[in-house]
Amino acid sequence: MATYRVIDPTGNVVDTKEIESADDAHAWFVDQRADNSELGWRMEAQNEQDGTWHFFDDTEGTSSK
Repeated sequence: MATYRVIDPTGNVVDTKEIESADDAHAWFVDQRADNSELGWRMEAQNEQDGTWHFFDDTEGTSSK
């Protein structure tokens, strides 16, 4: 089980939860975003060994690079 957290576009943590699988975590992330109209939402997963957080952003399949 891993710990995930959802962060809104302003950088505030919206919710944190332990989840069994990455698929379940993604579904939870999608449910946490209220209207999906704002860019910048992201989900972070916590590294169990050192406690650091690692994120990916919601780019809808596009890249800013």
